[in-house]
Amino acid sequence: MEEADLLELVAHGRVKFHESEEFLCWQNSNYSPLMFVIQQGSVSLWEEVNGAEILRDIRGPGDIIGIERFLGSLKYPYSAKSNTEVMVYALLAADFEPLLAKYPQAKRYVEAYGAAGAVYRDVVREGVHRMYVAELARQPLPVTCSPDSTVQQAAQIMLATHSAAIAVMRDRELLGVLSAGDLVRWVASGEIAQESSSVKDVMSPPPPAVAPQTLVSDCVLTMSAANASVVALTADGTVHGGLLRLVTATDLQPAFGDHPVHILREISQATELEALRVLHLRARAFLLAQLSDPSCVDWLAALADRVNIAIVRRLTELAGNDAEDWTWCFFGAAGRRELLASVEPEIALVCGESANISQAQQALARLRMELAECGYVPRAPLEASEEILCANAATWHERFAEWIRNPILSQMYQARPLFDLRCVAGPLVSWQSLDTMTREVIRAQPSFEQILANDCLSTFPPLTFVADEVVEESGERSEMFAMQDRGLSPIVEVGRVFAIASGRALGLSTLEKLELARSRRPVSELVFRDAMETLRVMLYLQARTGLRLHTSGAEILPAQFSRMDRQALKSGFRSIHNLLEFTVKQLWTEAP
Repeated sequence: MEEADLLELVAHGRVKFHESEEFLCWQNSNYSPLMFVIQQGSVSLWEEVNGAEILRDIRGPGDIIGIERFLGSLKYPYSAKSNTEVMVYALLAADFEPLLAKYPQAKRYVEAYGAAGAVYRDVVREGVHRMYVAELARQPLPVTCSPDSTVQQAAQIMLATHSAAIAVMRDRELLGVLSAGDLVRWVASGEIAQESSSVKDVMSPPPPAVAPQTLVSDCVLTMSAANASVVALTADGTVHGGLLRLVTATDLQPAFGDHPVHILREISQATELEALRVLHLRARAFLLAQLSDPSCVDWLAALADRVNIAIVRRLTELAGNDAEDWTWCFFGAAGRRELLASVEPEIALVCGESANISQAQQALARLRMELAECGYVPRAPLEASEEILCANAATWHERFAEWIRNPILSQMYQARPLFDLRCVAGPLVSWQSLDTMTREVIRAQPSFEQILANDCLSTFPPLTFVADEVVEESGERSEMFAMQDRGLSPIVEVGRVFAIASGRALGLSTLEKLELARSRRPVSELVFRDAMETLRVMLYLQARTGLRLHTSGAEILPAQFSRMDRQALKSGFRSIHNLLEFTVKQLWTEAP
């Protein structure tokens, strides 16, 4: 804030002192012309609900009492009572409000009292999830040739236009693409001696297509999914939609310090563990560099998942285990595509009926050791026995059926992460069969959803942060915030409940589960939207800490959060409470 504005703001203010247990304002009373900025001491906010006083927050130095008026509130939502001797700066709210329009950061801070992600909106840095791929295409017009052109003629066009790829067209139809890699393979084959070789004999099939409004982040994911280094930019995003130009991985390079498509390709070609370790570290450095705000989480989590899958697949290939009748699956955070930090992905094996289970267990153990050598942080142990992570398909079917039919006796709560099971390599049919069976058993056991909903109430987020401590509703304080257990897990468990209630069992991310619930319950859209925003904020903060410190980010010292971060989390805590309350009411209302 400029000094002139600061002096003008405080010119009409004054300092006020309050003894301990004194009220600064009362719930539902009209706002005072003054807003109070705490200079020292702490203030508790209390809400009366059905005759009971509920502690909603504790605010300390730098926090504002009465800030909700700038969010549309017409009266004080809480009563504020001093916990100790308190000194506040009493400033005219009418002098402060115009400054919110002048200083965007101040406006975001105020908005953060109402929404977890508001702090991070309108950041100066433009991430690749906000850039359109059309902005980076280097050729104004498509570089093309006929399928009957000679390879030499096509190469000459590519050389003259400095293009890494050329579109093979007949009239307006895209038949394929000729890339520098295709030319290298052609030369290596020895057919270069045949001067009459035509492009149609050398070209690759048409590449995946994207529309001009496709984001760079989505383009990267499209390339990685197709294992392609080029995409066709078309009018409608389909191969037959009218080619505008080709976009190569090289064209996207200016958007990145490193290039994720190159990293993924090198992972698939690595010949030793040391090379994979270096590539893994490069990938995590790239993720951290791109992690500008919570809105990045969606695409970066998907990219991190691609990296994890690529490394696991390459390790199984190097170990000679890729030909076995084993379905490699991720579960837990990895299964939900929510593993941004360099934590070992949770892996389980679904084996064919004739598979050697002992051999599969040894392969899984070797894979875990090699992931550690590649720089992965060991994952948290499963509450259930680790031995259950490798079994044939029939055994997996029996386990899931028992967990669903007798969740209490079978101690299903220990196996909840396995309900995020997702196939990442090997025969898909084994996983599909398990998914189908699980859905059928769940439909026959409607009480299963209610038990899961009740289990969600076993963990609540803390109340607030005071100084560098986490404060519980009971008043208990700790020096560590359990981000995974107290922040993320409640949202994850609720997402699982609503996905199962919607007939989906395995394979979805928490954001997909919440979006599914939101679409089926539009009247309660705000509850789910706030929860999704809170999930992104917490995944962002967990990833930021974990990637910087090479930890899981499961536990974080409050001192590592900025004031803005803390306010975002505190707003998120309220969103989680609302989500948990809604879940229990909704599931009991829908009970048969």
